[in-house]
Amino acid sequence: MADQVSGNFHDKLDADALMSVLHEAQDTVRSYDTKAQIVGVGYIFALGVVQQSGKHMPVPMEWAGWYVFAGWVVVILPIIMFALVLYPSRIDKVTKKRNLQAVDGTMYFDSLKFTDAEAYAAAVMKADWPKEIVYEVVKVSDIRDKKRTRFLRALYWTGGSFFLLFLSQMLRANGVLQ
Repeated sequence: MADQVSGNFHDKLDADALMSVLHEAQDTVRSYDTKAQIVGVGYIFALGVVQQSGKHMPVPMEWAGWYVFAGWVVVILPIIMFALVLYPSRIDKVTKKRNLQAVDGTMYFDSLKFTDAEAYAAAVMKADWPKEIVYEVVKVSDIRDKKRTRFLRALYWTGGSFFLLFLSQMLRANGVLQ
């Protein structure tokens, strides 16, 4: 069956269509990078506005330790979470979820696997390209899903951070917190 699919790849599966699927998955991965960068920068700018509005409310010394801890959780953690969207490990997707022995890995050049151009060229020439492309589509889709999950988690945490900042400022403005 695999030989039949390989032999009739262009006829049955349309290689251009499959390459388009791979291209779309790669574009989606890049879009999460862009979104994380934009939202991360926007968050940093918004923090400046929030901090300016809360700057005139002093923190009592007995609350200073909690204030520093909460500040790091509320301010710094969302920035770190957006940074994690940018760098999900590619290797853990290969080693934990997918069988790398199923393909030669020619779609994603690995300098540790292919030590020179001749080794890579030989692998490219003997590759089962439908299998290679499908494998790469699956890997990139895994990365896309991981980025989406991390992006949404960071976005929700950011929303929670703004809510906590708003709540603390309202409590201070109404004299509940001194």
